[in-house]
Amino acid sequence: MDYSCGVYNMIRWLHISDLHIKNKADWNNFKTELISRCKKSGKIDLVIVTGDFHDFIDRTDFSLAKEFLRQLIDTLGLDIRKDLFVVPGNHDGVTVVDEKKVYVEAAKRNPMELEQTWIEKLQSAFVDYEAFVKDLIPDYPANPSQIHHRIWNNKINFIHCNTALVADGKQKKKQLMDIHKMAMEKYRTDIPNIILAHNCFYDLHVEQQKRIQDIVRNHPVCAYFCGDRHVEKVEQIVYECNQNRQIPCVVGYKSSPEAIDDYSVFGMIIGEWEESERIASLKGWTWKSGKGFEIDATITEQEIDMTGRLNDTGAIDDLVENMTKVKKENFKNLIDEVDQRKIDDNTKRYFIKLYYNMTPAQIEVFNREYDSTKMRLKKKMSSKEVIDYVIRSEEKGLLKEMVHYIRELFE
Repeated sequence: MDYSCGVYNMIRWLHISDLHIKNKADWNNFKTELISRCKKSGKIDLVIVTGDFHDFIDRTDFSLAKEFLRQLIDTLGLDIRKDLFVVPGNHDGVTVVDEKKVYVEAAKRNPMELEQTWIEKLQSAFVDYEAFVKDLIPDYPANPSQIHHRIWNNKINFIHCNTALVADGKQKKKQLMDIHKMAMEKYRTDIPNIILAHNCFYDLHVEQQKRIQDIVRNHPVCAYFCGDRHVEKVEQIVYECNQNRQIPCVVGYKSSPEAIDDYSVFGMIIGEWEESERIASLKGWTWKSGKGFEIDATITEQEIDMTGRLNDTGAIDDLVENMTKVKKENFKNLIDEVDQRKIDDNTKRYFIKLYYNMTPAQIEVFNREYDSTKMRLKKKMSSKEVIDYVIRSEEKGLLKEMVHYIRELFE
């Protein structure tokens, strides 16, 4: 990431999903409170919607979603051309396609042998969705129903996926996308990459799950955002077992309540990322009639490692240097204390820098490795605790070994 400008901001995003809008009391009350809650949470910078903008029964009519999203973006003071990110869901493929069932069955039988003619045929079910998006977001730079990427403010690269190609309203599992095009997408190495999809990673065909794991392993993807299930959840996508490396699959709430729906959990997710920090945090809000919005522990305090893998092929020293630079004010007091206690050895300083850039997952891996030494690392240690830990590690003759091991976790 380019930190040369020296200006770092808090970035907040709103993640909503499954806008099966019914223009009734619950929806209108939810909508009013959602906008109010967003304003109370601080400036929202961008909005993400992970599919299902209406119901099948609405056919080609996306007007309720269009009206709501325009109102939302306008009220939040955003630019709809730049700050709204959307992907299609299974309810959005409503354009009539001749012999669609034949193509769906063929694709499911051969998930890794998707012929271009099949893909084009299945994508043609989203012609009306494409028209909806292009009307909603003027000058849209790509085909909205195909795999593509859009970059927000040169800060985050969003990979847009259509995972509803073979959706038939019956089978939840074994969903498919154009995985070959996804593998050829433009992934950035200097800013975080986030995958946007409708279906949960674990509802995709297992062969396509493997290819996404390969993509995540080869590129600095930090999260997978989706919806579809109507129940919030965060699951981990493990892409490298030997190091327990993983990214979160964040499943959003249904963001349109309806009185007769006693299955779904209604709500929204707000993500916060201070650019000078490595970790972004999520806050989940559930909504119930008679109660309004309440904090949801399932999502709240879940974390995303936004920058830990940027340029991580042999560039750990640059990463640490950059992250220390952007944390200069927060880090200054710690360094002063290091100096006062005459901790002037480069290895000790380097350990401290590495610790403040470790993800929770890396700390867990480290603790399993060093559990027998009774030198477990705690998350979010105070400066005094870090310094005391460094001194004890050196006294036990473990410090240099630990630094080497942590470096390997970054590579």
